[in-house]
Amino acid sequence: MFGGGESTHKLAIIVLESLKRAGLPATPRNYELWFAHLDGRHPSLTRDIEIATDAFGKVTQANADALYRAHLQRADLTSNVVDVITRMNAEVADLSELVESAGENATGNSKTLGGLSEQLRQSTEDYPAVGALLESVVKVAKNMHTQNEKLESRLAESADEITTLQRSVEFIEAEAMKDPLTGVANRARFDRAIYLCMADAKAADNPLSLLLADIDHFKGFNDQWGHQTGDQVLRLVAEVMAGNVRNSDTLARYGGEEFAILLPGAKLENAVELAERIRSAVEGRRLKKRTTDQDLGAITMSIGVAEMRDVDSADSLIARADECLYAAKGAGRNQVVDEQSLGAPATSSGAA
Repeated sequence: MFGGGESTHKLAIIVLESLKRAGLPATPRNYELWFAHLDGRHPSLTRDIEIATDAFGKVTQANADALYRAHLQRADLTSNVVDVITRMNAEVADLSELVESAGENATGNSKTLGGLSEQLRQSTEDYPAVGALLESVVKVAKNMHTQNEKLESRLAESADEITTLQRSVEFIEAEAMKDPLTGVANRARFDRAIYLCMADAKAADNPLSLLLADIDHFKGFNDQWGHQTGDQVLRLVAEVMAGNVRNSDTLARYGGEEFAILLPGAKLENAVELAERIRSAVEGRRLKKRTTDQDLGAITMSIGVAEMRDVDSADSLIARADECLYAAKGAGRNQVVDEQSLGAPATSSGAA
């Protein structure tokens, strides 16, 4: 780890040289990313940069952008708040260790002092000449025992406070990665998750599939019935989709009326089955205008499905799923199109 003005200057030179070797321009974001990597305080970032580096020592700008989003960028939080949360987590971890260690030591000392007090009483009976001296030692031991008991109680309270603080920090971070309207993950969380999921899948040689889904004719629906009803549609769709995914999957609002689902461990055929189940479930829900109870009809979705390939970057995987999504829309909407069937006529499951 580097510190001090001179060391920081040296690190800056190293950062610029390293960016050049990686084939990346010295933009502010790239510089910040590589500075964090070479400063030595982000081992997970260093690990992921090594994974993203090709056989020639190069890193694509797309991978660098994904790394930046995954490790340095948090949605809806300023850099100052992120720094506070990071430092708070570190301090809490250190304090937890200290509290646990002190608590164990206090308990052990209390037991030891209790035993010594008993031995001193026996010694007073056997050797009356040293009774007065030993009685003073006993009083000190009793006092220490009492203080230890108070310390143990205070440490227990501190441990509870630390646990509460940790949960609060976790809640803040979780909320920063959540879409406030639908309650599912937001785009920043998705951008982070796709890079990490792809790295894990490639390292373990496991499949990974991606669904991109879009609500059909949403703009016209929004214009006709108003934004509040449009928000109701988005929440309903998110609720249906969330009810069909696993805890290990990442469901995110990708943007506007578009949603994305990352499916670790799922091959293309499994992802297509899930996509069809979601499409059918959404179509089966009827929407009513809250203010008038008027039936607004069925909602439909078009969904594109792609499976990760060994050569994929996050951008290329998203691009293929997006191509399938637009093929589904072009073929009449309200259907699922996967990359294997992209060249064949898609089977429509209902009206657009």
